[in-house]
Amino acid sequence: MSRRRQVSPGLGVTPEFFYDSWEPSLTTHEGIKRAGPPQAIQKLREDLYMVQVMLSETPGADWKRLFYETQQAPPPDFLPRAVDISGCQLRFRTDAASVEAKTAWIDRWIERANQKEATLGGKLDEERQRRREEYLREQQELAAINARWAKL
Repeated sequence: MSRRRQVSPGLGVTPEFFYDSWEPSLTTHEGIKRAGPPQAIQKLREDLYMVQVMLSETPGADWKRLFYETQQAPPPDFLPRAVDISGCQLRFRTDAASVEAKTAWIDRWIERANQKEATLGGKLDEERQRRREEYLREQQELAAINARWAKL
């Protein structure tokens, strides 16, 4: 079953490549996951976009280091350092034709960082649980604030 979904509302006319068939579960490994399809958030110039991918939770410093440093044979034109991690968002620059391939690379890098983090053991599990609880509290607070502001 394929759903057509517009994911770049701020760009006006949405190129066909930004429609996505979304599968909610991307990995069977416990850990951080991609929480949605890539979204164009800014047009930088003709056929170059800033794209954002949401994560299931905010990664810690150790996970970020593993994301950036433990990748095997990344493509020379899209290295992990080209992805900015801020909170629970990943952002990168891309042309329209490369979104699918770059998102697949990001999925691989997320999985590899999760695998490496799992080998580091219990200390990181406790940190992840603390971050998850903090993230849920923040999301509840943001939802309450946005509900109050909805009538402005």
